[in-house]
Amino acid sequence: MAEKATFPIYIRHFDGSQRAFDITLTDTVKDVKEMMEEGDMFDLIYAGAELDDKQTLEPNMELEMVVDRQKLAESRADEIFDYEGSSFWEYGGATTESERGYVEMEFPPPTDININMMPFVFGDKNSIPSEYHGYLPLIESCWGLKGGQICYLTIQESLVKKDTSQRRAGLHIETPGSFENLHPKHRLGGGRSRVIAWGNGAMTGRFCFGGIYMSSTVSDSCRVFNCRIREDKLTEPGIVRSHGDVSHLEPEIMLACEKFREKYKKFKSAGNHVLHMKPKRLYWITDRTPHESLPLAEDTYRQYFRVVSPSISVWFADHSTANPLGIVPPSDVI
Repeated sequence: MAEKATFPIYIRHFDGSQRAFDITLTDTVKDVKEMMEEGDMFDLIYAGAELDDKQTLEPNMELEMVVDRQKLAESRADEIFDYEGSSFWEYGGATTESERGYVEMEFPPPTDININMMPFVFGDKNSIPSEYHGYLPLIESCWGLKGGQICYLTIQESLVKKDTSQRRAGLHIETPGSFENLHPKHRLGGGRSRVIAWGNGAMTGRFCFGGIYMSSTVSDSCRVFNCRIREDKLTEPGIVRSHGDVSHLEPEIMLACEKFREKYKKFKSAGNHVLHMKPKRLYWITDRTPHESLPLAEDTYRQYFRVVSPSISVWFADHSTANPLGIVPPSDVI
């Protein structure tokens, strides 16, 4: 029996890419949908009109894929995100505003410091330039780190203009996912793809290991979501975009956080499924925890503090601060 002749059609995917499919003269819109991994969670549009599932297609048609975004999110939130246990923590151990236990961090008077990812030896104040010693109490409060390890210090003190954010806006995670999501000069050769660690982070009970610690002096200037990208999804194309961008996954993130709240509804911490960071509180997150810096309602001077644990794969020298005391990342960090 002779094979049926095929011809191409082109579909503009919701992620912006254009994809070609070879179909036959008898294939319908429904048949094409079954060829696509999104299943029946989208409609196909031609010349501004939605196509019926029973309609056949003509050669070289250029179609647009319009996704039912909420339906798609519901189908894959569990696949992409892990919400078992907490993905962030607040120093002090209390779980509601009415409980005691929160510790207010003491920030030094600002001097317009601006350093990023400066290597230092945790527990050795002599590895930190004296002009940053005002932050030693904050550094020492990063309770899950071990003395003698090389960690990475960020301090930014600056005036933030109204309707702008001091740090990176848009939902993102700290790990860029794989080396393929970086500038070409940082990628690995040989076609290999490797997950990038940028602090890692895990929690057992109320004990945090690795991860990232941060604090600021301004309320509601950062939002954190209590879920994390599954590790096996970090290298899957389209999940984590350039330099950790996950803004396209906001519906999935919100659903995962709601599932966290439902799963832990018997616990007071369930209310922390989405957290607006409070001033002078020390927070811990994993490098797979979605978060974003928020625009401020008025001109505000903000001090921001962060320590990244030793578990990093790459140190971006172009936009990181060298330690004038000669402390450098370990030799296995690219």
